[in-house]
Amino acid sequence: MRALAPGPEVLFLDEPFSALDFEMTLFIREKLQEVFLQTGTTMLLVSHDLEEAVYLADQVLLLTKRPTRVAEILDYTDARPRTVETLSEPSFIQMKKLSLEIFQREVRK
Repeated sequence: MRALAPGPEVLFLDEPFSALDFEMTLFIREKLQEVFLQTGTTMLLVSHDLEEAVYLADQVLLLTKRPTRVAEILDYTDARPRTVETLSEPSFIQMKKLSLEIFQREVRK
């Protein structure tokens, strides 16, 4: 929250949930969404967790192995706020599946 004090145009989040338990992760996900909806601040989230990335993102950029480049950019347009119910919606499951397929394709190269 300290990073939001100066009113940045972009907020960079590098693995923000990596040291959190699942309960705290869900809580912070909701808070990030609230901040986004209230401020419109662009957020760039780096994550190794596909579910987390899809849940929070409007666009998911999947990267290749080295040399790193963008393998695919996927648009995810489900309405906000996203909730725990979002995790079981067909569109969310499809986006997560597609992300995993692209990830596996890139890992096998």
